[in-house]
Amino acid sequence: MNRVIGRAGEIPWRLPEDFKWFKELTTGGIVLMGRKTFESLPKALPNRTNVVFTRGARRLAADGEFVAKCGCKPLVGHWAARLGKGGFQLGFERLGPGEVWLVRGVRQFLDALARHRVKREVFVIGGAQIYERLLPRCTDLYLSLVFREVEGDAFFPEFDRWFSDRYEVVRKTADFEVRHYRKRRE
Repeated sequence: MNRVIGRAGEIPWRLPEDFKWFKELTTGGIVLMGRKTFESLPKALPNRTNVVFTRGARRLAADGEFVAKCGCKPLVGHWAARLGKGGFQLGFERLGPGEVWLVRGVRQFLDALARHRVKREVFVIGGAQIYERLLPRCTDLYLSLVFREVEGDAFFPEFDRWFSDRYEVVRKTADFEVRHYRKRRE
C-alpha cells in the first residue's frame, strides 16, 4: 500500500495466489523487464518470451551463469533489422516460449512492436525504472495491491496521470487484490 515493489533485489512478500494469477495472465505473451528483474527470477519465465532491457547485452550473453539461468542461448544483436523477414530471420510471432531476448534500445524495441502489429499480448513486469519509462505507453495496468506496509528500496511510480481513477477488481484475497486500470482518454 506504500508502492513498495522490491527490497534488495527481491519481492518483499510471498503471495502464491498472486504469483498464480500473474502466471495465468502472462502465459503465452511477451514479458518485458529490466536486467535486475530478470536476475531476481530463479529462471526465465516459461511459456513466455522474456525480453530483458540492458545496456550490457553482449556481456550478459557471454556470461555462463546468466546463460544458464536463461535455459537457452539468449538472442542479442541486430534484431530490428531481422524482424518481418522470411526464411531463417526472426519475427515477433515466431518467437518461441521460453526464449530470452537481450535488448539495449527500449524505444526502438517498442517502435518495432507497434510497426509489426504483434498479435501476442505484451506485459511490462518490472522493475521500477522500466515501469517509469513504459507506463505512458501502456493501455492497461494490472496492479496487485498488497494489504500490508513493507520496507523496500524499489517503488512503483505514480501512474494517475496516465490511467483512469476508476478500476475493476479482478482478483481479491485476504492478503491482496488485483486492480485493472485503463488508460485515460485524451
